[in-house]
Amino acid sequence: MSTLSLFHRRDPWWEADGPAARRARRRHALIASIAFLASLAAIAGAALIWSIELGVAAMLGVHAALPFG
Repeated sequence: MSTLSLFHRRDPWWEADGPAARRARRRHALIASIAFLASLAAIAGAALIWSIELGVAAMLGVHAALPFG
């Protein structure tokens, strides 16, 4: 298998599948993208909260306080 085929993946049966299968494949790709973005947002939020909690944010000039703990 060539390494270029890993970057240019295409379903050879895309045209043979019906409209419902193509719609389901697009929907699955959309949901996977949304889930990935949500996970990135969760990681960024956790990093922000920990930086505030540990005082790293204050060292960088962001003066914020958490309402708990």
